[in-house]
Parts: sequence; structure tokens; C-alpha cells
Amino acid sequence: MERLDRWLPVAFILLLPLLCVSGVPNQKTTVSWCVLSDAEEQKCLDLAGNASAQNIRGTLQCVRGLNTRDCMDKIKNGTADAASMFADDIYAAGFCHGLEVAAGESHNGVDGISYYVVALARTSTSDLSLMEMHERSSCHPGIRTTVGWTVPIGYLVNTSQISVGQQCNFPKVVGNFFGYSCVPGVKDAQHDPRGINPKNLCEACIGDENDRHICASNHRERHYGESGALRCVAENLGDVAFVKHTTVFDNIDGKNQESWALDLELEDLKLLCPDGTEAGLDEFQRCHLAAVPANAVVVRMEDKCRVWKFLERLQNAFGNATEGFRLFGSAGYSDSDLLFSDATHHLQRVLGSYTSWLGSTYTNMLQAFECEGFC
Repeated sequence: MERLDRWLPVAFILLLPLLCVSGVPNQKTTVSWCVLSDAEEQKCLDLAGNASAQNIRGTLQCVRGLNTRDCMDKIKNGTADAASMFADDIYAAGFCHGLEVAAGESHNGVDGISYYVVALARTSTSDLSLMEMHERSSCHPGIRTTVGWTVPIGYLVNTSQISVGQQCNFPKVVGNFFGYSCVPGVKDAQHDPRGINPKNLCEACIGDENDRHICASNHRERHYGESGALRCVAENLGDVAFVKHTTVFDNIDGKNQESWALDLELEDLKLLCPDGTEAGLDEFQRCHLAAVPANAVVVRMEDKCRVWKFLERLQNAFGNATEGFRLFGSAGYSDSDLLFSDATHHLQRVLGSYTSWLGSTYTNMLQAFECEGFC
């Protein structure tokens, strides 16, 4: 009996795709979606109304959540069935609550990948390697962000360049590792309630035009965000910037009219690869720290099939709409990326586990922070 109990969950996972294809009836026809804002709730209600008007099988119900963790709890206890979540939250949902993913976003025809996290440096900077960053200077979009913290610091842990030990004090270890940095928000009370985080993590920050708001976790700090981290390197205040692969292209050719960006050219910058080599800016698909997975729809294991089938019907009706209600667009609402990212091309079914969606490299980055506790 013990052996049978052990294999029943595995057998259920293996049989789930067959059950979905074969059309085994499920008594529950309502899908309750957890939303986090007034704008998202309104789009959810509009989607429900449009689906009903087109006689799409199933009913969409909108449930308000306090935050992403509250949505996880609601899905786990059955008061909600689904919610779209970022990669870090998908990991927490699976790791802490045993939840899974039913569908994931595909952007620009690249299934499952939202963006790449890359390390940028000036072409003129020599003797610089990601394998030997000790006492070099770094520019980060912000503390506790995927691009600026989770991925680069996870990389340093996984390559044994830093070790947090039992104290699990990442800011202290990172401050001791880099010579100086700009990590906006690292001195905020939320992240440094006792005021002990290293000062050198703000030394490459410049604040606003009046030298105020230095190291703030908003755009008053001019080195905040991906563009700010790029500026930090462009202005020779950092050796390396951790940004999205699109950051440079979003700030050149007149797209950014600030003085620091006007003369910036592709030839001025290079990528640093995880193996210690260098590459051109267009080689991000092979030279990156992590491919960050796109958002995915989190559900209970037993609802993977049911929710996917409902989403498939919604996608067929509204996924490619050029007028009327658009599933992958937020025009007309007071916010962007509602229910799904506006950049979504289509939703794809996820048959594997949440870790298969996240990918081994990105999952390893997140596992480096397990001592902080995800749950």
C-alpha cells in the first residue's frame, strides 16, 4: 500500500494530458481568476461579459486578491482557481504551496522566454570577466529585482564567488564582494530596517540634479532601473551593469533624449558572458546570465486541464482580435499588462511542472536564496 501511495501522484501527472484530450467531463464550469487592482478587475469583468455574449463554454468569475501571495493562498484553498504570475512568484507558488502552471505566455514567437538578463560593460574596459568580479564596481536596476538582484547575485553564489553562510545576509556579502555599486533601494527601511546594509552599495548612485534621493528606489535616483544602470556604466561609474537584453536598444538612436544617451552607440558596449568571455550586444541568446521565463497561469494540479481548455477557448475568440475586446492588450484601461502581458503573442499549454517552465538555470538562481525563506 505504501508503494501504491507513492506512485499515485506520479501516475496522475502522466495521465493528465490523456484525460484532457479525451474530454473526460469535469462538473465545475466556472473559472475564478484572482486579480490585484481595479483596472485588472475591470478587464476581467469585461472578458467575462464578452465571453458570455459569444456563448463560450464556461464562466469567468473575478476574485479580488490583496497581493500575489494572497492569490496563491486563494488558489490553494479553492476560493480562486487561477492567476497570472511573474517567474519569481511562480517558483514561490510551486515551492511553498504545491501549485502548478496550466499555460504560459509566448512573446514575439519565442516560447516561454520573457527576456534575457545580461551583463553590460564598456568596450574600452579591459581585464574584466564575470568570473573575476571581486572589488570591481557594479550597477543594478534595484534591490530585490529579478534583473538587478536575483539573477546576478544568484550567479555569484552558484559560481562560488560569494557565500552567504548561516547568517544569510546577502547585502553584507555583496557589499564585501564589490568595490562599490549602485543598488537603488538597498538602504530603504523596507530592505534595511536596522540601517546596517553596506554604504558602498550606494556609492555609484547619484540621486537627482540636486544631489538628493541618492540610492532611492525610484526614478529620482538617476541610476534606478534598467536605463539607470546602463547610464551608470555609460558615465564610467560602474564596470558592469546588469540589465535586460533590450535595454541598450531601448536607449539609443534617439529613443532616449537625455544627454548621456545621445552619443551612446552599440560599439561602445559589450556583453560579459558567464564563462568569462565577451560577446557583442546581438549575441545575447548565447551570452546571458539567465533566460527569464514569461508569466504563466498558476493553478492547482487537478485544474491544469480544465483551466487550459477554458483559456484555449478564450484565446481562440479574443487572442487575435484587432477590434473589440483584446485578450492581450490593455488599451482603454488605466494600467498595462492586465491579466496577461500586453506583449503576449499567444498562450501555450504547459504539460510539465512549474520548474520545467522556469528552466533549470533560472530555478538554480532562485534556489541560491532559499536560506531567506520563500514561504
